[in-house]
Formats: sequence, C-alpha cells, structure tokens
Amino acid sequence: MSGHVITGHSALCLIIGDPVAHSLSPAMHNAAYTALNLPFVMAAARVDPNALSQAIQGMRALQIKGLAVTMPHKVTIRDFIDTIDQTAETIGAINTVVNKNGSLVGYNTDWLGILRPLERATLLEGKKVAILGAGGAAQAAIFASHYAKASVTIFNRTIGTAEALAQRFRCSARSLRDAKALRDFDIIINTTSLGMSDTKEQSPIPRESLCPHHTVFETIYAPSLTTLLKDAQVVGAKIIRGSEMFLEQGVAQFELHTGVKAPREVMENIISSALST
Repeated sequence: MSGHVITGHSALCLIIGDPVAHSLSPAMHNAAYTALNLPFVMAAARVDPNALSQAIQGMRALQIKGLAVTMPHKVTIRDFIDTIDQTAETIGAINTVVNKNGSLVGYNTDWLGILRPLERATLLEGKKVAILGAGGAAQAAIFASHYAKASVTIFNRTIGTAEALAQRFRCSARSLRDAKALRDFDIIINTTSLGMSDTKEQSPIPRESLCPHHTVFETIYAPSLTTLLKDAQVVGAKIIRGSEMFLEQGVAQFELHTGVKAPREVMENIISSALST
C-alpha cells in the first residue's frame, strides 16, 4: 500500500457541520484514499448556520471537490447549490455535494445508509416502521422505508412538524408521548440526537415501549451502544448500530466524490477501531 502523499494536485473534500470535530468522516475517507493511492484529502470545517452561504461561495472559489454535509445543514444547503439529484430532491435533504467543473450537485446517501443495513437484518416489505424524529435523517429513513414497500409512522415531540412531514410523504404521524403505541411496530428507527454527547444517558423512548419482536435501528454512531440500543438488548430486540449506517452512507459518498469503487473493508476497520477506543 502506498502512503497518502498530499501534493498541489490533491483534490480537497470537506465535511461541514456544527459541531463537526467529533466526526469520523475525515479518518474514514482519508484511509480509503490512502488504500487506493488516490490524490484526495478530506478535512473538517465547523460552519455556523448563518455562514453557510459564505462557505458554499468558498467551495466555489477554492474549487473544493466535494462536501460531506452533516447537521444542521442537510436541508438548508439546498438553497445554495446549483443542481439537486432527484432522490435528494424527493427526500428534501442533502448530505453529499460534488463540484462538477464548477457546478455544485447535491445528493443524499443517508437513505442507502439506512436501507442496506435494514435489508441485511430483516425483510422490509409490508413491515410497520416507526421513525423517531422529523429532521433530515428522518426524511432519508422515510424514503428508504417507502422504497422497500414498508409502511411508516413518524413519532416526534413536536406533533405539528411530524404532521407536516407525514403530509408530504403520505404517511402517518403521532406524538412521541404515545410511545406505548410503538409496541405494535416491527422496526423502530431513531433519527433524533437523543443519545449522543451531553444526552448519552438518555433515550427518546422508555424501555417499556420496546419488545423482543422489534428491530431497533440507531442512526447515532458514537457512542457505539446508545441507551436506546442497550435497552433494546435488555428486552431481547434485534439492534442495528449507527456505525452500520455511517459506513454505508460513507461508501456511497466516497464513490460520488471520487468516481472509484470504495474500499469497504478499510473504511469499516477505521470505524471499528475508532469506536472501540
């Protein structure tokens, strides 16, 4: 394996978000560039929501090749780029931007990050899916569930937000206060931020809402086992860690940025190593 040599010809990619210092994307992508000896480098940039338009102007001026986009910019970035892929347009959120000769094109790979691990874990067609939250990741989860012909109900603390999203995607909405109703579902996908950073001791739902027949999917990848997943394990439910979503969306994102097939095992090893420390 050749070393990762950065030169004046190296293409720059960034992950932007606020916060962003915790992200494993630079480590994962740079390891993949090194494995394939590609002239790319990824760094992280914290971008305040009020400075997003300037950041995109900077992308154009500096001819940055690609962006990985994380919270809170996945929806608002749509206003500042040139073209949106049809899938990303339908979802309403963008997590990947590619600079194609000066034209900025937005994509969404989060839905693949949700679909692929779910397909490995269970049959989706006809299943009842409960999605916790109503932000950009929830929109990707709804799209993935509908793509696999599952039915969807959005559970959110602010019921009005859930109802607006449900109307757009033609699905159902309920309040998170109705957590007991989750017992009637097959799959629970958490897209809220409850369980990470300062809320790592918390779960978006009480343990008594979980049942052994559930498949519980967490979109948070650090910590590797959130309180929600620990509770799911206690009751005997099947769990899918957020690291699986992170890997799958990253593989698809890498291929959009570079045009090269991603070295999946290398990327998976970086995530596993980082989360085991």
